[in-house]
Amino acid sequence: MTEEIKRRFEEYCVEHKISGEKKKELKNKLEKLIERSKFEPGESLGIVTTQSLSEPATQMTMRSYHFAASAGIRMVSGLPRLIELFDLRKDIDNVTTVYLLENSKEKAEKLATEIAESKLENVISDIDYELLDSRVKVSLDKASLDKLYLTPEEIITGVIKKFVKKYKSSLSKNKIYFEDVKSYSEFRILKQKLLNLHIKGVKGAKETLILNRDGEWIIQVRGGSFKKIISLENVDSTRTTTTDVEEICDVLGIEAARTMLINEIKKTLEEQGIEVDPRYIGVAADVMCANGKVEAMSRYGIMKYKSSVLTKLNFEETVKLLFDSAILNRKDKLNTAMANLMINQLSPIGTGTVKLRWKL
Repeated sequence: MTEEIKRRFEEYCVEHKISGEKKKELKNKLEKLIERSKFEPGESLGIVTTQSLSEPATQMTMRSYHFAASAGIRMVSGLPRLIELFDLRKDIDNVTTVYLLENSKEKAEKLATEIAESKLENVISDIDYELLDSRVKVSLDKASLDKLYLTPEEIITGVIKKFVKKYKSSLSKNKIYFEDVKSYSEFRILKQKLLNLHIKGVKGAKETLILNRDGEWIIQVRGGSFKKIISLENVDSTRTTTTDVEEICDVLGIEAARTMLINEIKKTLEEQGIEVDPRYIGVAADVMCANGKVEAMSRYGIMKYKSSVLTKLNFEETVKLLFDSAILNRKDKLNTAMANLMINQLSPIGTGTVKLRWKL
């Protein structure tokens, strides 16, 4: 145990008023942790980590989905989920697990309506074009409005007046009228626009599901902005999380993204019955988060920071990189394991990290 660790340990014990047997027990745990964390000088941790994660991944099934909790929203799992995490795929259906500040079914149901994206087509029962009067009549469904805690007045003032300015609109009971719609083609354009008008919820939130876990009501949400969801009233932002790593990084910071990466990779492997030392998962997460933002394990991510030309050649786009390097007169210092392996030279790992000198 180094002097710095000893000093910090003592400060921790003083701050938390730990002494006697409890302090001794804690010190023993710390020493064991340090002993487990040691590795041989010159050991190629990157290669060991890669092998430790990649080899078990070849044994994973291609089962793509499982259901969140005991019902409902499908979530990607297995090898496809690992690929999503390491490649930082953009075209994923992120699933957000929302926890409530006030735990009740009624509050959960109301919050679900605040989250799920609703369009005007969800509350319309009928749209008619009255040819003789050159006007369009939109009939609102009262039951659908009640489910969303909306009124016809809120629809016309908050949505119609704001986004449909070309035609004069008015409200009569549960019917909205648009005047001076001159032709059927204009009616078709207006109808399509009305059906797609956003009236409530978080844009992109395709699906919501209310679940009860051990007496606690939670909401599973597919899609939608994580930032907007946690800003809603009655959402416990300290526990609400999403499966999108980049959104976690943007909203909660790089440390939260690193923790989420470790937890998600570990959980995905455990679901398949595969056990990997958490330290290897931590190394992979550290590499992806080392630059203050989450980088993918790809040629567009961490590989673009590699200075070794030969290392990049071995990865992807060999001909393009070789051509660019020749044109720009790039040089390789041969200080990486892969570069030396490619030219059949001793790599700077293990015994290759030292040179012996002796007197003749």
